[in-house]
Amino acid sequence: MTPPTGWFVPEALYWQGALLRGVSVHLQEGKVVEITHASIPDALQVEGLLTPAWVNAHTHLELSHLRGKLPRGRGMVDFLEAMGPGRGQASPEIIYQALHEAAQAGTWAFVSHQNVPLPPEAIPSRVQVYPLTEYFGLRRNGARRRWKALRRWGYPLTPHSFYALSRPLLRRVRRFTAFPRSLHFYESVEERLWLEGGKGPFKRFFRRFVARPYPPRWRYWLSQAYRRTPALWLIHAAELPASLAEILLHRYPRLYFVLCPEANAYLFRRGPALSFWRRYPHRLLLGTDSLANSPSLSVWEPLRRLLLAGFHWEEALLAVVDTPRRWVAVPPFWVQVAPLSERLSLLPQTQPKTFALRATIAEKGFSAR
Repeated sequence: MTPPTGWFVPEALYWQGALLRGVSVHLQEGKVVEITHASIPDALQVEGLLTPAWVNAHTHLELSHLRGKLPRGRGMVDFLEAMGPGRGQASPEIIYQALHEAAQAGTWAFVSHQNVPLPPEAIPSRVQVYPLTEYFGLRRNGARRRWKALRRWGYPLTPHSFYALSRPLLRRVRRFTAFPRSLHFYESVEERLWLEGGKGPFKRFFRRFVARPYPPRWRYWLSQAYRRTPALWLIHAAELPASLAEILLHRYPRLYFVLCPEANAYLFRRGPALSFWRRYPHRLLLGTDSLANSPSLSVWEPLRRLLLAGFHWEEALLAVVDTPRRWVAVPPFWVQVAPLSERLSLLPQTQPKTFALRATIAEKGFSAR
């Protein structure tokens, strides 16, 4: 697949935070050369909305083999137990197919939490994957040895969450990282009960690993994790009270929230309060979590949820186009979203696809190098 070259007239164009109508755009191998309101006689008419390629800011590629195999709607502890030793066993072929399908639907860059190294042959051509080594462990013994082993992979390191770390591993969040630090936060009712009161199903679950589990001082460790990193990404936050979210957003200007509403709906039959997040679209990113709890690695369904919740296109696309590009390089592809109504609202059959109409472009005399 080759990024498009030529003059195009879409129904609407999203570019640098704005939705433009009645414009012609000149692309050269996917890169914008010119945008004009002038009429271009030989420009190719394009149905729907054109937008730069999308970013999936949170997934677990190593769980791609578990699609449809784990329980739905039974909470975090049941999900963890059902995953068991099968974690990290996705074959390169399965990961490749999942990434390829998502790229066809417009998602070309992925940030993946990994507990095993990602095979290079699992990544399709031009797709960008940013693996993060996810570390966790409640047992103190062997923490230093495990940490050293993980560093050999060469990926940036990030904690899974505050609740899944022993004290030695919690101290590692103070270290410098060049890529944003990304961790799960207020993902489930179990986590909220544990962080706020030291009770609930997590207390029983954690006794398998330590005799006397206790909740971390997460406010202190969040402030430590925020230091010496370009940004701190908190994933899910489906159970985060709005009042606390307000405090954190104002206290930490480089704090962002990564929403994965499809995964939340699968695991907990509920999701984040999207009406609240409409007030902070510039502090949002979108992800899918894994195929163990999402139907696809494409961010179309999370994006669609934002639109149905009342987000404008500019607000929703900010989370998959502009904001993540501060840290993630994306191939110069474009996404065509169609069909849309005259007001650009979603129709039942609206779908995204990567815009690469080679045959049509060639008929118009344009190059598709």
